[in-house]
Amino acid sequence: MRDARPPVETDADLAEAIDAIAERFDGHLGVFLGVPRESNAFDVLHRRNADETFVAASTIKLPILYALYEEYDGRLDDLAEPRSIAPENRVGGSGMFHLLEDPTPSLEDLARAMIAISDNAATNQLIDEVGAERVEAAASRLGMNDTRLRRKMMSTLEGRDFEPLGEQPEGEPANATTPADCARFFADLIHETTLSPAAYDRLRVPLDEQKDTSLFARYLPYGTPIAHKTGGLPTAALDAGIVRADDGETPALVFAAFATRAENGGDAGDAVAAVGDAAFERFTALREERGGR
Repeated sequence: MRDARPPVETDADLAEAIDAIAERFDGHLGVFLGVPRESNAFDVLHRRNADETFVAASTIKLPILYALYEEYDGRLDDLAEPRSIAPENRVGGSGMFHLLEDPTPSLEDLARAMIAISDNAATNQLIDEVGAERVEAAASRLGMNDTRLRRKMMSTLEGRDFEPLGEQPEGEPANATTPADCARFFADLIHETTLSPAAYDRLRVPLDEQKDTSLFARYLPYGTPIAHKTGGLPTAALDAGIVRADDGETPALVFAAFATRAENGGDAGDAVAAVGDAAFERFTALREERGGR
């Protein structure tokens, strides 16, 4: 249920609204909201624990997606090559490829399934194709310096004996990122500074078709243009992406909202949805301010 709150018309109102969400939420909240002026510079609307490390869950699929298109930029037609999914990579959870008897999707099929329906089997196969080191190096080139990929999807939940993909810092999650890191990914997507236009066009497709609208997008008006990636664990809910204005003129809002709990993550999704509601109201007011100039 949508919480009653005062109107959110200014950055100060937005800060008060998110402070109230954090007070109600029995866990840890990380938020970055801003309008990117460049790929690495923002007009920040609000930030809260934005540089702190959170368990990445499925948001780790963002740098995997980027690393794939970076590697194939200039030869994008090669993404049509079919790939068998190794039996050990066909874990359950999100997605559909683990349900198929002998799937041979293309590399681009894997990429689109990894993002649009968060397919874990597709993700694991792409990790093998691209390599964890290349994923982390690509993330670093985007300024995602606190993002790391150290295990495959569902490796602990399903008891899979995957080899570690790198050294894991003691006491920290294997796959980790920050709200600010994910915001940098989407700022680069808006300003298209590191890949070819054709690569961005294709990379953007599954982000635009993301099917999970239960988190940041929950209270957005139907049809609001949004490109994003969600992530979830029993104790966490994460969402990062872009909300675009439908006027084609107002700059986009880049967002990252992460909520984690120590034990039960049942209301983590509610916290992220409440951040999305407040952020969209502020973004609407910002559009009106700029339109009135």
